[in-house]
Amino acid sequence: MNMKWLSGLIGILLSIHAFADGVLSEPSSLDQPWSITASFGNSKYQNSINESAVGRLALGNDLLLTGDYLLGLELGLQNGHRLKFDVPAETLAVLEWLPVHTTLGPMLDLLITAKSDPLVGSNFFAQLKGGVAYRYWEANHPSVNDLSQLAGEIQAGFGYPITALATLSLLYQGVFGNDPDISINTVTKTASVSNIPSLHAVLLGFTVNL
Repeated sequence: MNMKWLSGLIGILLSIHAFADGVLSEPSSLDQPWSITASFGNSKYQNSINESAVGRLALGNDLLLTGDYLLGLELGLQNGHRLKFDVPAETLAVLEWLPVHTTLGPMLDLLITAKSDPLVGSNFFAQLKGGVAYRYWEANHPSVNDLSQLAGEIQAGFGYPITALATLSLLYQGVFGNDPDISINTVTKTASVSNIPSLHAVLLGFTVNL
């Protein structure tokens, strides 16, 4: 992964925070607006029968209060996964390939976050996150192309405070994608993929404000 992506997104997060402090009329009243979230759960990729464990670490910042919602930004890094091409054995024999495995590298995302006030007199609150994710798909065979894409991402669910500075959350995560659309050329014995599969996951998160 290109480190310019990471440094650039961190710069965006810091710049928007500075803008909110200097310009917005209703900044967050929290004494600890920065937070770290560790999430774990189960995920499934489009057209894949296998489920896989997922882990995500995120740095967040609450920027401002608006109505019943607390708005902010979150920069996250999520583990990748190994996927297997669904190529018939007969085709692999013609291509003289072994079964082809691929690796989805760690995913980097930048999300706008929203947290509601407590719901219906309880301590539970709603959470909604949306933004963009950078993904990289790499094949272990030189005759198959690698692919990097930006994709839309959404997370939605509920949170519950366990202390003044710590909360638990249960969120659905969806990262938009499409069918890989594998195109095989039996003459040149090469293959190409056009899309990275979509991702669906359920994440249990633990957040600590700093």
